[in-house]
Amino acid sequence: MIIFQRKYNRMFLKNAREAISTYNMIEPGDRVGVGLSGGKDSIFLLYVLKLIQLTAIKDFSIIGINIDMDLGMDLSPLKSFCEENHIPLIIEKTNIGEVVFNDRKEKNPCSLCSTLRKGALVRICESNNINKLALGHNSDDVIETLFMNILKVGKLGTFHPNIHYKDKGINIIRPLVYIREDFIEKFVKDNNLPVIKSLCPVDKKTTREEMKNILIKLEESYPDAQRKILTSLTNLDMKNLWDQR
Repeated sequence: MIIFQRKYNRMFLKNAREAISTYNMIEPGDRVGVGLSGGKDSIFLLYVLKLIQLTAIKDFSIIGINIDMDLGMDLSPLKSFCEENHIPLIIEKTNIGEVVFNDRKEKNPCSLCSTLRKGALVRICESNNINKLALGHNSDDVIETLFMNILKVGKLGTFHPNIHYKDKGINIIRPLVYIREDFIEKFVKDNNLPVIKSLCPVDKKTTREEMKNILIKLEESYPDAQRKILTSLTNLDMKNLWDQR
């Protein structure tokens, strides 16, 4: 059972609530589906949203959603956590793992896998009258995506904290964008939140992992690099960005 403790409120709920308020992520009456991969970020997100439901925005619903990629992961800890905290859990069995790793045999499977999983999550939201889909991307993810776009694509941009898909009637929200990954990792470990070991064949071998290492090295020289980069995303000097020709 989730227990509210004031010291934890000071540590991270302020940041989560600031992100939710700044980008108008959750309103009374919303039905919020939480994408649950089994990893630390998504279970922390579920924990945070449950605390917010208990202490702040009380009139919204939380529904956990897991896309089972048929990789043999044991989901029983996730099921137990949701049952203990009275959170409905939808588990959608798919063959995404087979498609990505065997049928398509992608050299860089992450993009296809992400697209298929997000499509499945959105489809489940549509069929269950869920109007907000919450994903567990943290502040490190924001910057790693920025780096990937710059270094791999030649594009200046990252994902937005709140994106509205008009044709689907769904917003994809990311309430953890102001919270660091190292904090999440420590909190999840200290509080024994259920994390299911990833059985993905390319876990820790991706381009995102390369970007993670770049950010780590950058922070060794510039300890406040992450904070400054996040600030820069809303502090644009449009006059000195090149026009499209």
